Amino acid sequence: MDARAGWLGRAKRQLYADLRDDPYLRYILLAALVLAGFWFWHRVPSFATWDEYDRVLDALVTYGSVIADPSFEGLRRGVTWSREPFGATLWVYLLAVLPVVLVAAVTGQLDAITAIGTPSRAYGYYEVWAATPRWIWTWSLVFVRLTNVIFAVVTVYLVYRLGARLKGRATGRLAAVLLTVTFGFLKLAKEGGEDIPAMMCFVAALYFLVGYLQTGERRQFYAGSAVGGLAIAFKLTLGLVVPVIALAFLLRARGEDGPLRRALWQPRLLVGGAALGAVVILVGFPSSLVGDFDALFARWFGKTNRLENAIGPTAPTWWWFLRTYASGFGWPLLIAAMGALVASIAHLVRLAPSRATLRERVPGFDERAMLVASLVLYLLFFSRWHDWRVHHISPTFPLVAVLLADTLDRLRTNRQTVGRAVMAVVVVSSAIYAGVGAGMYASMPRDEATEWLNENAEEDATMEVYYHAFFENAIPHGMDLNTPLEPDGSPERDPCPEYIQVGDKELLYLQDIPDSQRSTYVNFAPEPRAEYIRALLEGEYNYEIVAEFGERPPNFVPHRPEPGSLRDLVPLGINPHSDQYGDEQELASDQYVAILRLEGECVESRPVHW
Repeated sequence: MDARAGWLGRAKRQLYADLRDDPYLRYILLAALVLAGFWFWHRVPSFATWDEYDRVLDALVTYGSVIADPSFEGLRRGVTWSREPFGATLWVYLLAVLPVVLVAAVTGQLDAITAIGTPSRAYGYYEVWAATPRWIWTWSLVFVRLTNVIFAVVTVYLVYRLGARLKGRATGRLAAVLLTVTFGFLKLAKEGGEDIPAMMCFVAALYFLVGYLQTGERRQFYAGSAVGGLAIAFKLTLGLVVPVIALAFLLRARGEDGPLRRALWQPRLLVGGAALGAVVILVGFPSSLVGDFDALFARWFGKTNRLENAIGPTAPTWWWFLRTYASGFGWPLLIAAMGALVASIAHLVRLAPSRATLRERVPGFDERAMLVASLVLYLLFFSRWHDWRVHHISPTFPLVAVLLADTLDRLRTNRQTVGRAVMAVVVVSSAIYAGVGAGMYASMPRDEATEWLNENAEEDATMEVYYHAFFENAIPHGMDLNTPLEPDGSPERDPCPEYIQVGDKELLYLQDIPDSQRSTYVNFAPEPRAEYIRALLEGEYNYEIVAEFGERPPNFVPHRPEPGSLRDLVPLGINPHSDQYGDEQELASDQYVAILRLEGECVESRPVHW
């Protein structure tokens, strides 16, 4: 069979045709590549987030287990080792880190891969990170992040195709531009994880479903079901694609000729689509292929506590929506997006067929109804959570881009001057916001502190750190650490380390606020920890600040928006940073680092409360 006759051949021909017929598309994709890829190597060989470390480590543990024991049991041990069975991300990152494993094999360093073994989770798996050669982490992260950047550029192109299929190339171009200048999208593109691959599959599913609504072709429905299943295999919150697929079927059936009951009775189409999606989901989870169904079902059905799981403080739902979208979009884009949702609903009301003409197909109504319903469905879904962060709402980014582009295009058609002015303001302001945010990766206080320690700390020096995990601090690879005590009481700490590191998270204990306003990571023993940090900074234990990176908060007390305060949210959509509770990839003041060095006698009775 000629490969060009398949999906891949058609996709390639479509891409070549778009690049040939639309002279602006190549520049949009180039801009997406530059913004998503700019300084993608930040923090290397350390990690940006827990998710990134988990996904890279999952792949290396699997390789190490198979190399050490090339049998099905070795494969099973490697695949099933994980904080969670995370699904299709493992397949992708097994391919991404394969060059690293091959180089290790050629250079006789496979023992460094097998030595990873079954890592201890203490302090974010610090022990295995410090013991594994730096080059393995460096190049694993480089390949993983480059893979993610490629996924991001493909997602921008798919949004272009979705907009073009919805209305035309002008709408597709604008939608692709809007996604490209969405800072939250670019932020996720710079770290390894499942968010960008899942988003790409979700947009592809929407593209096929719009095609099904327009043409009625069964293969479009099947393709949407399969790619939707792949999206779910990457990220479980994409399970909402299932009701979207069902809605697409109902909307198409409404406009079919003949009795409605006959149009709805299509068991082959429905069962075939559902079966195809289910198979893709099952195969997408490597745990299922090695028989670990208990962990798989626990992952699928045992995670209902996210609705009540409190990471950030208790606050009204509207506050969390504004907080998260403002930091991910910037205010102009967010205000335009909210207006576009309202305008899209109003446009649907005007387009909607009357009761007498309910079965008649109205051009453009079904496609827009599906996209609007998808966005509203996600907003309602997240409104039931206690709190959330930018990566949680990532599936809504392409929906917002397409609906906003469609709305602006209608505005430009009806009121040309106003439409062009609004479009210019939204695009330019969002580009500035996203560009500044992406540029901030080139100057990160945590990275600068790491370089300072590399150049100035003695090779055998020990540093004491506190917060959560090693990659949330500035730590040179392999440096000896005093870490927070694990529940088993190990390891034993040096009573007089040469250095102590204090960052923004430790300073949060100095805030005089109710416990309900603290995140779950800084609400344990706040009073004794605050007393200790203040005494440490004032030199009570003979440690003095020898280097600072980032802007020191006034009197060392950081300011975070008061939960429920609209006024305090305003800076979040103006200064592109990630002041997100529980999000490790933070910018701006959230990366303040102070390095303290012992300058006198050791106070062994120093009351460390970590």
